[in-house]
Amino acid sequence: MLQSEIHRHRKNRVQFFFPFQLMLLHLKKNHFILFIWVFFFCIVTGVFGKSVGVPQQFLVPEYRGATGIISFGILGFSVGGFISGFNLFTYIMHGYRFPFIATLSRPFHKFCLNNFVLPGLFLLTYIFCSAKFQIERELIPPMKAVLNLLSFFTMLALFQALSYVYFMYTNKDAQAYGRGRKRKENAKEDAPVDSPIHHPLKWLRLRRAARKWHVETYMSSYRRISLARDSQHYSKDVLEKVFSQNHVNASRFEVVLVLTFLIIGSLRSYEAFIIPAAASAMLFFTMFIMLISALHSWLRGWTLTLFILFLLTLNFFYKDLTMFREDTRAYGLNYEVEKVKYDLEALIPDTATVLADEQYTIAMLDNWKRKAMVLQNTEKPKFIILNHSGGGSRSACWTMTTLAYLDSMCPGGLLDNTVMMTGASGGMLGAAYMRELQLRKAWGEDINIYDSTYADNISRDLLNPILLSMATNDWFIRYQHMYDGDYVYSKDRATAFEEQLVRNTDGMFDRRMRDYAQPEHDAVIPMMIMSPTIVNDGRRMLLASQPVSYLAQAFHVNGDWHQLPEDIEFSRMFANHDAQNLKFISALRMNASFPYVSPLTTLPSDPAVDVMDAGIRDNFGMKTTMQFLYTFRDWINTNTSGVVIVQVRDLPKNKDLSGHDQSLFNNFSAPIGGIYGNITKTHDYNSEQALRYMQGFFDRHISLVTFELEQDRETHISLSWHLTKSEKLHIRRAVHDAYFQRELKRLKGLLEP
Repeated sequence: MLQSEIHRHRKNRVQFFFPFQLMLLHLKKNHFILFIWVFFFCIVTGVFGKSVGVPQQFLVPEYRGATGIISFGILGFSVGGFISGFNLFTYIMHGYRFPFIATLSRPFHKFCLNNFVLPGLFLLTYIFCSAKFQIERELIPPMKAVLNLLSFFTMLALFQALSYVYFMYTNKDAQAYGRGRKRKENAKEDAPVDSPIHHPLKWLRLRRAARKWHVETYMSSYRRISLARDSQHYSKDVLEKVFSQNHVNASRFEVVLVLTFLIIGSLRSYEAFIIPAAASAMLFFTMFIMLISALHSWLRGWTLTLFILFLLTLNFFYKDLTMFREDTRAYGLNYEVEKVKYDLEALIPDTATVLADEQYTIAMLDNWKRKAMVLQNTEKPKFIILNHSGGGSRSACWTMTTLAYLDSMCPGGLLDNTVMMTGASGGMLGAAYMRELQLRKAWGEDINIYDSTYADNISRDLLNPILLSMATNDWFIRYQHMYDGDYVYSKDRATAFEEQLVRNTDGMFDRRMRDYAQPEHDAVIPMMIMSPTIVNDGRRMLLASQPVSYLAQAFHVNGDWHQLPEDIEFSRMFANHDAQNLKFISALRMNASFPYVSPLTTLPSDPAVDVMDAGIRDNFGMKTTMQFLYTFRDWINTNTSGVVIVQVRDLPKNKDLSGHDQSLFNNFSAPIGGIYGNITKTHDYNSEQALRYMQGFFDRHISLVTFELEQDRETHISLSWHLTKSEKLHIRRAVHDAYFQRELKRLKGLLEP
């Protein structure tokens, strides 16, 4: 009997061990927090966001273009802040369920010590995954990987130490108040848990209403397990005072954290304050759990219901709440004048305008021909158009690397023989950067456009400033503004994107649309056309420094004009809004606004239209190319020896057919996911069909030469605005692949006189 009693006591001490009880509490009560932890586990293990490069932001954080002890240290400090926020949330919301804590010295410290299960499991997982990724994927020497992780944990420990010192000197325990006398049953409950952001709570009332969580043992230090004291002999006044005073200090600490995060966000225009993307994510979720704890303390069980009602009400009155809905704008446009009507009259250009623009472009083509005749040593040169696919930084880097290599290998150069560039997203960033280098070289600057430094510049991190702005500014009231001449715009992650891209490229994108008009017309550089998608109706907005109304006209069949224009000429529609003053980098950003990562850009029309990534409608620029070729087919047949379309793309065209996992979730999502997942394939099918039909309009064949970035499961490069060193290395080496070299040989053959 005695033996069984001893066994039962031992079992209870294990079963009612404080860390285990806190873990059960999270599983039963803390579903919001549990979801966030699961989300982070999925990220670091590669279960979530692998294709878009989310895990690598955590596993190899980057700060100011480098991965090392500083970037890992910043991430560690922010993770320390999140863990502190997690402990504060749990203590404020559920500490009253464990009254024995108030009888201990340094109660909050003991509580955090025992609340280690989830943070501990996450940190162990992070150590393994980060070390593996650093050594195997980033080729970082093992000793340096160890130093990186030591920096991570040093800064994490530093944050924990700072919070420990704060609570050690501010928090009181039961001994500081004395045990006091037990309160009579009819005594007044007058010890609220009051704090700057939390509703005053009657601790005793909550304790009576709540399920009692029994605890027998707890960790009193990292190396010692102690028996939990019975708190019944303490006056409830004393226990309430302990919790009340601790909660006030915890709440003040929360306020300081939130203010610190917002200050960091306000300084994001300075490169030193642009912290790693993963650290920004940690900051965001830290503020999120603090918001949830504040709402829950006021609303209790009504939190979710009232939050949904709040969102519905906000949605209903959203159009009138201008302080909460600052639109992202195109920098350089005048939004103060009367908005242009978005109707057929505005969309369809008149015949005289179209004819004038065609003649102006033919003059540009004549200038190109005179130049190309010399370079190609023939009276009828090849008409070359460059197409570039979307794909974030991988496309930008691949485009720069490919164009530099092709230009150096092709007779007479490729860029100087090119008539036009078009495409989507990241590919156009790389093409625009190469074109700017070409222009500066033509104007006499000492520039080696084949220097790999430029490919490194265009592939430098853009994600850190975007996520920092998203975490600290975009979800709140936008209180910062930027000035462009006489125009004022609110700052958001679009601003962060542009500022960082200018820094990465040493200011080379600091131009207006009008600045390229003359160099393009004189055939110093190729003409460039961008085509962001209009969200409202699916049309395309054509952005160019040249007049291109001929690409936006209604089509004529048997004497009838079909009034369903698909494309809109930006410069003509917004002529009264200073269209040619548009920042060139804003045009690139509008053309590369990947959903949610970059905000939609609102243009000054009535009704207002929003534009986003060109890749939604035409990921490879082939649609614009076909329109341009058809418009000038007579001039091309007369003055050239054929058309060569060079397509630089970040994904293989003939991708192998693969099945999908037979699971409930996959079967449910397959009908929709399959369509959206194959959107680039759909573009390929449409382009191939259009190209086949287009051949009939030309005396000589149109040749399509494709340079693909070969990838497989092991070398897949994420679709992101951030690349790792191993990904950049793979792109640099890809120009030597067998397929690339075969296409290069074919291109050189086509360009020979």
